[in-house]
Amino acid sequence: MTRAFLRLALLAAVLGGSASGCRHGPARNPALDAEGDGVPNGEDACPTVRGLARLRGCPVRDTDGDGVEDALDQCPRHAGLASREGCPVRDTDEDGVEDAKDRCPRVPGLLERQGCPVDDPDRDGVEGAADKCPDEPGPASREGCPLRDADGDGVPDEEDACPDDEGLPSLRGCPERDVDGDGVPDHRDNCPRERGAADNQGCVAAQKQFVIIRPDRLELRERIAFAPGTATLQPRTQPALDNVAQVLLAHPRLGVIAIEGHTDNRGEPEVQRELTRARAEAVRDYLVERGVPPDRLEAWGFGPDKPIESNETSQGREANRRMDLRVVAPRARP
Repeated sequence: MTRAFLRLALLAAVLGGSASGCRHGPARNPALDAEGDGVPNGEDACPTVRGLARLRGCPVRDTDGDGVEDALDQCPRHAGLASREGCPVRDTDEDGVEDAKDRCPRVPGLLERQGCPVDDPDRDGVEGAADKCPDEPGPASREGCPLRDADGDGVPDEEDACPDDEGLPSLRGCPERDVDGDGVPDHRDNCPRERGAADNQGCVAAQKQFVIIRPDRLELRERIAFAPGTATLQPRTQPALDNVAQVLLAHPRLGVIAIEGHTDNRGEPEVQRELTRARAEAVRDYLVERGVPPDRLEAWGFGPDKPIESNETSQGREANRRMDLRVVAPRARP
């Protein structure tokens, strides 16, 4: 009878504690542990629910079910990651870059661009303000703008001296013309306004020609001669230089001509450079006196620095002693 009575008394104590809610006073069997969580009833804040000792006998609360207890969860009502203290990863534009690290959080972009999209409408690889032609693909070397060739002759408009007429690259985009109808195209005709003979560079036979127009230079049929060791032009050179002046005035599109003096390797190099420079200046001055604008002429002296033949032979040294007339900056239009 005594054991049965004790059991009934213990059951009544437990039931009595349950009826009073989650918390109960320590006066009713405070030494007992009704739910067996290791926390005595007198110290258990949740005596009817198994809990943890560190929580005074109450169970872990995890409202959002993300595995992070509410006491440690910075976002207790939104499931998140333990590494983010229970808060979710927010990615408003759903581009895989979380908002906290996304420089463009409302526009889908790329991870390698910190969540921002590629600003390249024409997809030419030149982005944003750097692309001066955002609606037309073009190379980066042209700031995203395409090569324009209105006449379709293969010469870009910006380099084409005749952008509206299909022409030849060798003529800077201009067509081959023969104004005087003598069979010699104007760009090779020393006398483009006067019918002449092809074997005399398009000029009449009475006007002997000493100059041949090449794409990159004026080729002289006779050597420009100077008094030995000086920059004084010999009189026999004047007809050839007069012819050079006539050709330059007839062909303003030839633009700037570099008069270059050269010599062989005999003598002091610096002295030779000074001599060849003085000779080039003498030629320039002569052409200016014949009416060629000074801004179309440059004078350079290279001495022995640019041989075209070996200096080991007399023939090679003679070839290296020369004056070259190079086209260095053709004009777009006269």
